[in-house]
Amino acid sequence: MISSKWLELYNYLRSQIASLPLQEEVEPKLNDRLMFLSAQFVKEGEKQDQNKLDWLEHESFTLVMSDIFESLPINSSQLQFLFETLMAAQMCQLAMVVTNLYTALLSNDDFKTKCGLVYQQLGDYDMAKAMFEESIAINDQNPMVYCHLGFNHLFLNESDIAIEHFKRSIEIAPDFIGGYQNLAGLYYQDSHFELAAQYAEQAIQCDVSLVSTYITAISAYLALGKNDQADQWINKAFANNVSSIELVRLAGIAAHQSGRLEEALEALDHYLTISPESYDVVSIRARVKAELGRYEDLEDDIKQLLIFEPHDEWSLEQLFLCYFHCEKWSEAQLVMVDLNRLAGHYKITYREQLNTINKKLSLDVVEI
Repeated sequence: MISSKWLELYNYLRSQIASLPLQEEVEPKLNDRLMFLSAQFVKEGEKQDQNKLDWLEHESFTLVMSDIFESLPINSSQLQFLFETLMAAQMCQLAMVVTNLYTALLSNDDFKTKCGLVYQQLGDYDMAKAMFEESIAINDQNPMVYCHLGFNHLFLNESDIAIEHFKRSIEIAPDFIGGYQNLAGLYYQDSHFELAAQYAEQAIQCDVSLVSTYITAISAYLALGKNDQADQWINKAFANNVSSIELVRLAGIAAHQSGRLEEALEALDHYLTISPESYDVVSIRARVKAELGRYEDLEDDIKQLLIFEPHDEWSLEQLFLCYFHCEKWSEAQLVMVDLNRLAGHYKITYREQLNTINKKLSLDVVEI
């Protein structure tokens, strides 16, 4: 029996394309095709392989739906919905089938663009590039095609060419937010933070609701050490009812860099309840707790950091202070032994604390 996810996809398609047959008519065809393919590709007694089963169901759905679409009347808006849905579901072959079946509903440049998108998702970037260029040769005023072509050059590790295409998209359409966003993101990845912030500023003039714009701008300003601008963007996001857990992380980092430690701790705590495995955020929170002197809460974070970097001096030093302030004298003494193996100055820096430890343990003061 075919998995329910394929029936759910079929019913979603049918919600917008009423001319599709009822599920009751299609489901037996899907099951028959799945059985036929299984008989060809699954050996008797072979252990079930989920990946192979997924592929068989994918192929069954593609073949059955290709037959159905052969004689199905749809309009141009339904074709657009169908194409976008199939591409999102990674049904590339079926997306190409419907593009070819309903070519009459498409302009020549749109047909080339859709073919290019299919090739791109299939990883055939040379063919995708050719299709996008042919589309532009027919109509050079579509900013989205320049963006698709730009991404194709990114996949080919040709970022300079990609930038030129993204710039061309906003030359054609100055209010095309995709061009600004792509430029902001690409410049940020290349560590050109001033340019990233500049294009993010232009993007928000087109649309104040896209969270990725805020993330890029805040990240760029933090990288530049411009904490005031980062704070302004955080406040701007909240004012425009834009929220995401990534913005919470950035708000915590911005507060820490600005010295608002309690605010930083609250934001980072919240982020880590959602993403507890984030090593970088645990590291920042540990530093916030250390600066606040929250040694009773710091030990767990430090131990987590030491799993990844067991000889990190800062973490070992903070663990020593945790044990000292929590009066775990023996544990503190053992950590100091590890610290002195890394650098001899710690026994001088913490001479007073070591004397206290030795007194508490009723030991003679000895050289560690």
